[in-house]
Amino acid sequence: MSAGPRVIFRADGNSRIGLGHIVRCLALAEMLGSAFRCEFIIREPDEVVRLQILGVCDSLTEIPAALGLPDEPVWLLQQVQPHDILVLDGYGFNSEYQQTLKQRRQALVCLDDLANQHIWADIVINHAGGIAPSAYSCEPGTTLCLGPAYALLRPEFHKPTQSLNYQIDSKSIFLNMGGADPENHTLTQLLALRHRFPHHLMQVVTGAAYPHQKALEDATATLANVRLHHCLNAGALAALLAECSMMVCPPSGMAYECCAVGGLLLLHQIADNQRNLLAYLTSSGLALPVAAIESLSDDGLAAIAEQMRQRQRQVFDGLAGQRLVKVFSALYLSFKLTARQATAADAAQYFAWANDAAVRRNAIHSEPIAWPTHLAWFSRRLADPDAYLYLFEDQGIPIGQVRIEFDDSKGTIDYSVAAEHRGRGLGLAILRRAIMEIRRDRPDAAVLVGQVKTQNRPSWRVFEQLGFVRQDPVSLHHESYEVFRLDIAPSGHLS
Repeated sequence: MSAGPRVIFRADGNSRIGLGHIVRCLALAEMLGSAFRCEFIIREPDEVVRLQILGVCDSLTEIPAALGLPDEPVWLLQQVQPHDILVLDGYGFNSEYQQTLKQRRQALVCLDDLANQHIWADIVINHAGGIAPSAYSCEPGTTLCLGPAYALLRPEFHKPTQSLNYQIDSKSIFLNMGGADPENHTLTQLLALRHRFPHHLMQVVTGAAYPHQKALEDATATLANVRLHHCLNAGALAALLAECSMMVCPPSGMAYECCAVGGLLLLHQIADNQRNLLAYLTSSGLALPVAAIESLSDDGLAAIAEQMRQRQRQVFDGLAGQRLVKVFSALYLSFKLTARQATAADAAQYFAWANDAAVRRNAIHSEPIAWPTHLAWFSRRLADPDAYLYLFEDQGIPIGQVRIEFDDSKGTIDYSVAAEHRGRGLGLAILRRAIMEIRRDRPDAAVLVGQVKTQNRPSWRVFEQLGFVRQDPVSLHHESYEVFRLDIAPSGHLS
């Protein structure tokens, strides 16, 4: 449990699908728990869900039963501060819901695996593979965290290969058809697998919401080589997976946990929203459709499993938690920082920043700047209505600046972070915040452009993480510059 900045999770938990949202949020909370205080807001959780949440998060708040979903965003805003990070995971949190939150400039993250509506959040996380950024319609400056590099795995699955003794030819098959499985694919697949592999041990795992547990127990009471496991914790589940030479599950979060352990993974789709993940996992060599098992010879299974396991290790590298902590920390900084427009009293501070060695090295004109030259330039910029000089402070200490100079609707960006504050992700933080500020201060449609020396790859990444699109490079003063562009629609609807 952390006493740090707050991340507040709002997951849809009133349906079979909603259970997946809760599990996903809890996996993210465990990843962030060392750096953030994690709290949960939910509607009418049952006791099992309540205990699961409180086992990970610092607190749980229930939404009043009489409060309808359309009125929920206003109530939520009364529970949080703008620099708290609010995480939404659920299909009911539509564009209008998100927009209400962003009108108060709330730090917002959406876990979204549909890409079927306009997203207002500052960050979108979709760990499904094969999703291109172009699939999403987002607000300017939104950071897209896409693919297994951001896999929402529980800690026991971050780097399981370091601690688990994987048995590639154990003659055991792992079977799990999700936490609920209302249509009882578990029993159907179990019988099919026993027919194909009559001498293998079937390790069958069901979850707390599985409604057919008694029927499953009755159906398997007289079957040899079948072991039933109910409501395993993550550690026991990881250990069981490592004992099995073959794994069968839906293309879901469970499939990612199987990939993290590694081995021959067979997928059976049980919901329409699993189609894309099935296509990605199979086309990437991370899994096979369960039907493929009929055409594979028993003698070749071990070789296929080892080949698949090597590929899985490449994709699920155990670093997703570190990446997500970094992303959330930068978002928190964006909202925690104080932003203001520069004044004449800031001339000396800007002069010191402008003559910093790293700033001069990456500038179009790299020679040092004299004070009279700087003062004249600075005065002109302060008087120019098309120049916006944003200075950012952390608890009163200046840490960086973003300047946006407009020619008609095209705004060219210059930004820098004070030398003593580099390495904290502040470049991303101040540029994200500057986009928010310019949308308020200049609400018309605009195009923002950044020009970065080709060798300055850290600055490339800052622009790319905020949705800027890389353009053709240009040559300025005999040096190559990469150009990044962000189109901004009118923002009169923002406060």
